Amino acid sequence: MLVYDKLTIDIESHIVTYDDTPVDLNHKQYCLLKLFLEYPNHVLTYDVIAGNIWDLERTPTPGNLRAHIKGLRKALRDANCEDDIIETVHGIGYRLKNLNINKQSQSAKLPPAYVIKNFLASQSIEYLAIDQNWIIQNLSEGVVNYSDYPEFIKIGMPLQEGFPEFIGIEDILLKVITKEYESFELKGIARASNPNRPEYINFHVVNDKSQDPDKLEKKLLFIFFENASEYMIYKQRFVQRENETYLLLEYRDNEGRMDDPIATQD
Repeated sequence: MLVYDKLTIDIESHIVTYDDTPVDLNHKQYCLLKLFLEYPNHVLTYDVIAGNIWDLERTPTPGNLRAHIKGLRKALRDANCEDDIIETVHGIGYRLKNLNINKQSQSAKLPPAYVIKNFLASQSIEYLAIDQNWIIQNLSEGVVNYSDYPEFIKIGMPLQEGFPEFIGIEDILLKVITKEYESFELKGIARASNPNRPEYINFHVVNDKSQDPDKLEKKLLFIFFENASEYMIYKQRFVQRENETYLLLEYRDNEGRMDDPIATQD
């Protein structure tokens, strides 16, 4: 992953985004941008750029290179990039616009939204967001499969209609949404009637710390639904084997006592 302010390049997927907005680039434009992000503190001359991106037989003219740079700048503007982040150093070449170091480090703290979304999906985690009235405001596509009442999992519907597990704990949810509690968890909730639902689910409830603490009407709670079936089934098997081992040892101990004449006299 290469990151420059709000601009991100995923090296594996070749996906480029600016502030989570996809940037539409052709192959040469992508290679140019990648080269600039790989050498953010360097002025790249015509020879360096041409030698890294083009074959010797197809070396562009300086005019052709300027056209590619112009196209890259336009693509970034089309993705709502307000500044010309690629600067011309007259008589030498091109470079990335110098950024404040603190701004760079802040932008690199969190991956873009699509990376987080793909990670959650790979870990069998779905989510939804509710307001202070427990009304669903946002949700992931697969969260319906974590409910016994999927027909009620829609934006604008009360949380408790689709997830009765939360009935009776509204006071706890309110303390999370007002930040009295950092978070709240329900673990090992067993499946009931929906055949598409995992056998066991963990619920993780967290608040949005970025919101104004004085504006309750705008606060949201995020609930993450984790497929805990594999862990719970493994845990049950472990406990079952532990009990079986205990009973076997107890049985053998009792048999030993039966064969012991001293024990029999007692």
